[in-house]
Amino acid sequence: MRVRSPEFDFTDVSPRWGSNLEAVHLVNAQGMIPAYIEPFLIKVMRRAAEELDPLIDAELLRDIDLFNRQEGQHYRLHRAFNAMVRDGGYPDMADYEVVFERDYEHFLRTRSLRWLLAYCEGFETIGSTGAELWVDGLMETELGAAPSPAVELWKWHLAEEYEHRTVVNRVYHRLYGRPRLIAWLYRAKGIVSATRHLNRRTSPLRAYLLGVDRRGMTDEERRQSVERETATARKLGRANLRRLARAFSPFYDPATTPPPVGLQAALARYPTAAGQSKGT
Repeated sequence: MRVRSPEFDFTDVSPRWGSNLEAVHLVNAQGMIPAYIEPFLIKVMRRAAEELDPLIDAELLRDIDLFNRQEGQHYRLHRAFNAMVRDGGYPDMADYEVVFERDYEHFLRTRSLRWLLAYCEGFETIGSTGAELWVDGLMETELGAAPSPAVELWKWHLAEEYEHRTVVNRVYHRLYGRPRLIAWLYRAKGIVSATRHLNRRTSPLRAYLLGVDRRGMTDEERRQSVERETATARKLGRANLRRLARAFSPFYDPATTPPPVGLQAALARYPTAAGQSKGT
């Protein structure tokens, strides 16, 4: 793992940054996730680090530090992306963000570390198994998107999600890996909990974003837009589910997940953060 420091300038990017508007707003709604889940992940991992042994778990603690620093870059840049969407004609997006942020504040106050780690592991599993869709270009094709800072943001982010895919899984198993049956069931429940929660919060936001644009459409244009939305959600949902299914196996190990073909090229585009050795 390496901490990189890309900069993406969204000044000239439109919130409608691809020809498939319905797919673009699906991604715009999902863009809310990193801005709030990443700080949550960092806080959970810091709690977990306090339970680890500084000597026995030295390598894992080092990886937690790198993981947290990567996630810090992710949420910083996704907040800029979200501001581009929000300021581009969707001001009520802020209301959805407030609710989402409060969810994580509630989780941190009320949930056990085991639950928090299982949820985080579920999210990391979703991200790393879906990295191929972005890194290898399927999402660009579906979005009808030309190269832009928006596309590059998501490619870089998902490439790093693959790169650090084992960290939360290893922490979870280090602290709660026994008995194995219970650990597996709890981890699988974490995937389901994360998926349901994220869908519950992003689906209304997607509806709002599309609703704003559909106000200027004719009845026929709205009908076609709804059809495209349904088809896009179904196609991408199936693609993600195929990749995610293997994670429900009791023998799942994220270290064995095949890398996207374009992974190294995607990561090599961005500089390593200052002060970090190339061997990190």
